[in-house]
Amino acid sequence: MKQSGLLPYFNSEFSNQQTQKTEREKSKTTSQKQEHKGEVYSLSPLQLTQNTIPVDQIEFQGQVQNNNQTKYNCSVSSFHYSLTKTQLIQTTIKVFHEKYKVMKILKENKLCQIVQCKNKQTKELFIAKICIKWQNSQIVSEIGVSKTLLKQPHSSLMKLQEMFTDQDTHIFIYEYMKGGTLLEYIQKRQLKLDEKEIRSIFKQLLKALKHLHSLNIIHRDLKLDNIMFKVKGDVKSLKLIDYGFTTFLSDTKNMEFRCGTPGYVAPEIFQEQILYNQLCDIYSLGAIAHILATGKRIYSSNLTSKEICEFNKKNQYEISENLKCPLLLDLITQMLKEFSNRPSAQDCLIHPYFIKLSSLNQSQERINQQIYNLAFPQFKNPFQSVEQCK
Repeated sequence: MKQSGLLPYFNSEFSNQQTQKTEREKSKTTSQKQEHKGEVYSLSPLQLTQNTIPVDQIEFQGQVQNNNQTKYNCSVSSFHYSLTKTQLIQTTIKVFHEKYKVMKILKENKLCQIVQCKNKQTKELFIAKICIKWQNSQIVSEIGVSKTLLKQPHSSLMKLQEMFTDQDTHIFIYEYMKGGTLLEYIQKRQLKLDEKEIRSIFKQLLKALKHLHSLNIIHRDLKLDNIMFKVKGDVKSLKLIDYGFTTFLSDTKNMEFRCGTPGYVAPEIFQEQILYNQLCDIYSLGAIAHILATGKRIYSSNLTSKEICEFNKKNQYEISENLKCPLLLDLITQMLKEFSNRPSAQDCLIHPYFIKLSSLNQSQERINQQIYNLAFPQFKNPFQSVEQCK
């Protein structure tokens, strides 16, 4: 299949890669030190090569064609694993070079570079995303979303500092997230997060989604690598990043694109002639919550990337037996339902999982009654025990 060429974050179709081995086998053969922990790969995104591709690095794109057929690419994102060896994208934006000093190029693809830069006056570090406008329709959507978030920011969304533009290029200046990704964080913790920490991270991300969705913005690529810490190890500094696939619900042209990361992407994204909405982000966050709670993905890493796409498309996921908390199990299950029955971010935030356990009477009758009294009918089912949610 040919790429549409309109979304810049993909290289050749995944079928061109070596898919006979699973990602786990590839990781092991590359280096004995690059061990696979549970179901989450321990490789840093900047260490990746085409022979070692964790599921997080495999992305998906498609576009509705004129014949109403949807074409898909399950492909590896060069944006995530290629260390650049080229020169900085040339731009005539004089004010950018006057204000910032480029320190180093971090990542790149054909139409975009991510660079670390320093404010010459304050010496503060920032991230600059330099994009080529030519044949890059997604950049228009990202600019619109960024302008909206600049006016209506949220503490759990990566802050846009300012933007520069000329005829050929556009530059986004973002706050510098020096604390690493959520993927790196759980790897360092050896996939062992306590319930309080899981609940805190989960709730924080739901609040970020609630804000995005209230502005009619969809993220479309939630995953562990797109969640970062402003301050290393400080859960309160956690933020959603990467607005490259964000779009407005009202942007019908961009809503035709089918994009995301297999293993996280909502099944309706794969379906032909289905108009998806912001609830695709809820599915992705449900997949993330499952990893936080169990250390395992809802689609096994023993599968090849093509197999993950097929299972993902049919929503044939697996809940790990390591998920012990019945309240969290119920919430994740609700989030992974077909989108017509999937709760919103606001609905998720009133789920009993986020009620302080100290406020719940431990008698079965009292628990059932409190759950029943909640307004959202999907969450009326009683649970046998909440002891394991502490």
